[in-house]
Amino acid sequence: MSIEPKLYDKIKKKMPLPCVDLLVTHKDSLLLMLRNNEPGKDLWFTPRGRIYRNESLENAVKRVLSMETGLQPTNITQISTMSHMWPEVHTVTTYYRVEVDTDKVKLDEQHRDHRWINKMEDDLHPYLAEMIKNSGLFR
Repeated sequence: MSIEPKLYDKIKKKMPLPCVDLLVTHKDSLLLMLRNNEPGKDLWFTPRGRIYRNESLENAVKRVLSMETGLQPTNITQISTMSHMWPEVHTVTTYYRVEVDTDKVKLDEQHRDHRWINKMEDDLHPYLAEMIKNSGLFR
């Protein structure tokens, strides 16, 4: 479901966008993806996306996971909600821990690389670090 680009630009300038962020885990590792587009271009971040009209949060999680990684969830747990105030857009994201049963990722056009981490790293974006901390991963 796409919005005409000019209208989407107007919406982004006037109000926050509702999104989901996915802390995708396999065994004791967390998936990070290197983003090709804004927000967060050239950053290691989570799979993430907008919530479509009439789409439940859980269905948005499943859609984003499938589209961006080719993976299917074995368990989905809602963690919390927070604002991400990027220079080009303000998003309000509900983030989830999403467990998967394989580490075989199929990249989409929004990402150019991926990696799995098994501990908190010092150079993570502050929004990502906050989501990981609040999720209880890597205690």
